[in-house]
Amino acid sequence: MSRARDRIVAAIAGAVLVASSTVVVWLVLDAQRAGIETREQLRLEQVRSEASRMETRIQQAYSSLGTVYGAPGAFTLLPRDEADAARITPQNPDATSGIVLVDARGTIVNGSLLRDPAVVGQDLVRDGLEVALAGTPTILPVADGLTTSRPTIAVATPTRDEQGSVSGAAVFEVEVAPGSSFNEEIAELATGRTGGFLFLDQNGVVVAANDESRLARPLDLEVTEGLLPGFHRDGGYVAAVAPVPAAGWTAVFLQEADEFEGDLTGPLQLALLLFLGVVAIVGVFTVVALLRRLQAAREEQRRLQEIGEAREEFTSIVSHELRTPVAGLMGFLQTTIDHWDSMGEADRRRAVGRAFSNARALQTLTSDVLDSAAIEARTLTYRFETVDLRSCIAEATATLIDAAPERPVNVSTPVEPVAVRADALRIRQVLNNLLDNAAKSSAPDAPIDVELSTADGTATVTVRDRGPGIAVGEQDRIFGKFTRGRAGISRGTGLGLYISQHIVEAHRGTITAESAGGEPGARLTFTLPLSSDEPD
Repeated sequence: MSRARDRIVAAIAGAVLVASSTVVVWLVLDAQRAGIETREQLRLEQVRSEASRMETRIQQAYSSLGTVYGAPGAFTLLPRDEADAARITPQNPDATSGIVLVDARGTIVNGSLLRDPAVVGQDLVRDGLEVALAGTPTILPVADGLTTSRPTIAVATPTRDEQGSVSGAAVFEVEVAPGSSFNEEIAELATGRTGGFLFLDQNGVVVAANDESRLARPLDLEVTEGLLPGFHRDGGYVAAVAPVPAAGWTAVFLQEADEFEGDLTGPLQLALLLFLGVVAIVGVFTVVALLRRLQAAREEQRRLQEIGEAREEFTSIVSHELRTPVAGLMGFLQTTIDHWDSMGEADRRRAVGRAFSNARALQTLTSDVLDSAAIEARTLTYRFETVDLRSCIAEATATLIDAAPERPVNVSTPVEPVAVRADALRIRQVLNNLLDNAAKSSAPDAPIDVELSTADGTATVTVRDRGPGIAVGEQDRIFGKFTRGRAGISRGTGLGLYISQHIVEAHRGTITAESAGGEPGARLTFTLPLSSDEPD
């Protein structure tokens, strides 16, 4: 009876052992599969992000080159015309490739850094040139260069005659070489021993890669045949693929499958072997380790997704905000250069003044981006001294009045000095941001009120506009990073109020926003502790 019972207990124990082993093995294999799928998705998202970033850069290049070289009458396109040659001469003395000008028939009429000047008068034979000659900027695939001995890609932008019709194209050759800035940027994305990024042109030829041996050659791997977007496995490789439509390129992450999965499959297989030796103990630890690993992988995916979304949003906002001042600056300066002799003094001042306004907007945008990065890194610096807050307000309002003389600005400050311990430059930056926010949120001729008051050891500055006000629940949100506009207004980078809040808090003050209490507009208010010292 006892032996039979022992056999039953042994059988039950064996069954439990087999069941436990089966369950754990299944969990391990499922965790391995889930971990690999998560990594695949992360890599695919990274490739899509890099492709999107490249798409934005190419669109900006098309816009910038079109503004400068596609302006009506920018080129005569006469063979060896000296004015055309001067216009395409590289400003950088270390340039390794140059520019080729072709007429509407694709015949070479001029060029900079040409290796053989005798090519002038010959047809430029290069895939995709007909797209530019039809009026659309494009990037030509890899081919032998005319301005460098290395293979090149080329940005072809249409040129136009005085009537705005396409008269030819400017072809900017760029070396496909290990030392190019583009290739060095891609090389930094290398992962492990075999992993890295590549960009392929329309013909599947490598334009940039961390593996220099692949440059200017077709990527002859089974895993990339067809170059369909998505994640692929074949021939011992894995590949994540995403398109770059503006250039007709393809972004690819490529890695040997063994290395891609190595740090996931190796430890898990070892855990299985250990479990088979000590089922009860090692099995529990294995399950716990796997759960933690999966949780960490999900957290990594979530974190990378947030970083990717923030970077895409930042790139989109900054790209949009940069386009207007850059185009305006270059346009007014180009107009002044082209028509200097025929312009009167007033016209010259007006054109240069508008160019300066766009340059100042560009400087403000750059300052906001750098200050935002410094805040994130906790490296934003301050120089504290005793200052009269009235003078800061006077300088900030004077800047606004100079920029928009038609807008009424009402300033109310005490007769006596208002001394605070502060960084005067940073406080003026806060005031400029609040005034700029008020100006953007109201009509061009609507007044802005600025009031400075003191009470209970505190200085209070209030800026009021006559715009649509601030919706309920939005008072705190507008100080968030990349938060732009109110009531449908969406100009600016969304960094001004974010930076202002950090500056005010660094001065031991507070900043708030609210609607104007039943009246049109909004009030933005910040406070600073008063100082007993005399202003410097």
